[in-house]
Amino acid sequence: MSHYNFRKIRAVLPSKQFVDNVLNKTQRRTPTVIRPGFKIIRIRDFYIRKVRTVQSMIHDKFGQILDDFPDLNSIHPFYSDLLNILYDRDHYKIALGSMSISRNIVDHIAKHYISQIKYGDSLFRCKTLKRAALGRLCTVIRKQKDSLSYLEQVRQHLSRYPSIDPTTRTLIITGYPNVGKSSFMNTITRANVDVQPYPFTTKSLFVGHFDYDFQRWQCLDTPGILDHPLIKRNTIEMQAITALAYIKSTILFFIDISETCGYSIHQQVTLFRSISRLFVGKPIVLVLSKIDLRKPNELSQEERKIIECVWDKELPKETFSDKEEENENEKEKEELDEEDEEKDLIIGQENDESLGMALFNRELDWNIDWELKDGFLMASDERVKLVAISSKGEMGIAKVIEQSCDLLKSERVEKKVRSSEMDKNLNRLHVAIPEKRDEFERPPNIPKSILEMREKKKQKGYVKPKKTLSRDLEKQNGGYGKYDIDLRKEWILENEEWKDDIIPEIWEGKNIADFIDPEIERKLDELEKEEEEIIRKMEEADSQEMEVNDLNQTQEKMLDKIREKKMLKILKKNREKTRGRKSIPTNKNTKKSISSLKEHLKDMGLPDLPLKQAKKRHLKTKRGREKLRKGMMKELQDTRKEVQIGQGVVLNKDRSRVRSRSVDPRYKGFKDETQLKLARKIAVKQFEKKKNRYMPKGEGDRSIVTYRPKHLFSGKRGIGSADWR
Repeated sequence: MSHYNFRKIRAVLPSKQFVDNVLNKTQRRTPTVIRPGFKIIRIRDFYIRKVRTVQSMIHDKFGQILDDFPDLNSIHPFYSDLLNILYDRDHYKIALGSMSISRNIVDHIAKHYISQIKYGDSLFRCKTLKRAALGRLCTVIRKQKDSLSYLEQVRQHLSRYPSIDPTTRTLIITGYPNVGKSSFMNTITRANVDVQPYPFTTKSLFVGHFDYDFQRWQCLDTPGILDHPLIKRNTIEMQAITALAYIKSTILFFIDISETCGYSIHQQVTLFRSISRLFVGKPIVLVLSKIDLRKPNELSQEERKIIECVWDKELPKETFSDKEEENENEKEKEELDEEDEEKDLIIGQENDESLGMALFNRELDWNIDWELKDGFLMASDERVKLVAISSKGEMGIAKVIEQSCDLLKSERVEKKVRSSEMDKNLNRLHVAIPEKRDEFERPPNIPKSILEMREKKKQKGYVKPKKTLSRDLEKQNGGYGKYDIDLRKEWILENEEWKDDIIPEIWEGKNIADFIDPEIERKLDELEKEEEEIIRKMEEADSQEMEVNDLNQTQEKMLDKIREKKMLKILKKNREKTRGRKSIPTNKNTKKSISSLKEHLKDMGLPDLPLKQAKKRHLKTKRGREKLRKGMMKELQDTRKEVQIGQGVVLNKDRSRVRSRSVDPRYKGFKDETQLKLARKIAVKQFEKKKNRYMPKGEGDRSIVTYRPKHLFSGKRGIGSADWR
């Protein structure tokens, strides 16, 4: 994965939209109304809050821009130089620096005006200071109009740029324009790079990915490079130069042997030599492309010699016409004049004598064997591979991938082995080598079947036998329903032939039937019956109730006393448990009968006549509630009894009617004053809840009373600005 994802950079608003966004959010997030009764302290806080909100939002916006955009000093050198080529390092740093300075200016302005609003003595003065503060803050944003628009263009371009990981396994495709780089890229990856029959179709870096040896590989398609001094190269070419200089990868240099690209083989090899300083310490694969148009065997001896002498200090001179020779001489003079300027600009700052030759100053004897095998041509050196391909027929594509990936993998492994961290890891490892304890040799024990298998594999034309599965056997023997699985084939026996044997009657001179009891079923039935009989007897013994009373009369009395004492202890314990509670538990479920009520009235010396009257009234109830009551009272007056109280005899007086207590009109419907107060308290609470829902809106409320005010939405719209502010 890439370390940098420029698509996450948030959009940079233009200055006017920036100001509108900040002021609109301030209007929504802060109170908007000052009422006539507000004190001066509250008015000051109202306007200070406005200024602080605007300052914090502008500060956060500028801080977000500074955090999102990459810092050129902290990112990978590849991206740092790439940004310099595409957007100009100085312009980029000035734009971000102006954002940082503006953020500090905004904080300073807000602090200054807040300190003045704190001493404002009137509403007008506080409001004027607030307007001045917001005006100066918005002016700071408007002054950054050019920087904001520049950063937004950088963001848009960066978001479209591919995510390149400069540290992962990478192949870089380079060469002259129109030599078949993009076609090769589309063949090995899913990248849909535009391919056209004219040069400089690819104007920026393109990234594709492919899998090789269970690993993910990155492939970079670079724009075409022309053979002229570094100072004359444009932005398109410099992107390719930057990738070659900073990304550790395998270099695939394409040479069009058909020369349909418009450049000769001599010019292409010259370009290779001129940029060879960028290949130091990197594996290289020379790819001869477009072999479908011109086969490698059709190359002349001069062209072959040019390719063979790719690392020599001097190339064989190419034959030119008179005009071409004059142009070539003029080019050489220009190159000599600009040689001094180029030395300072070359990456690595090496002198001309050691450019690219420090690593390859030995005389190379390639002994190239020009043989076409399986559609590709290959010759190899210790560090350089030469492969011929055709993207049209996909000839040699697999070989290019194999050679380039293997070269880079071995290079990365060597680098890790040479690193200092490898020594630390090796010190932690200990390889235990057993010492020889006697003269006996103990060679590895390899089964004969494995050895035979290895010998068979060495033979030519060996085909691994296909294992027959149960499904195959089922198809051969009639299919599902007819074939029966052989369960004996997995048996482990001394002799494999025994698996298919039928169980014999005679075994080692003895009859197998003799070892089988013929009466085994009868004996099993008897055992089951015996078990059932035992279970039945146990159930009968449990069901019988043994009522045996061997106690005499004295022993029974003692037993009763013991039980009574035990009961008293239980009651005492229960009483202690229920201490502090109701002494007499009220049982709501107890029902009293009429007979028990009659006995209770007799004990009190009262007649049971009211019960009879109530029974009559219950059985036949007519209109007369008052009539029944009057009749009942008469009968009570007529019936007088003598009630014995102690030793004296007292006549039972006429029972006077008890007057019910009159209800105070203030407590109508309530028992007393406390109950009335409680009810009023609950009513007030319920009323307050309902009232609070529809209270007048305060200054901090965000509710919109009228969504479409009439003065804004009625009448015709006049000619003018749409900016309501």
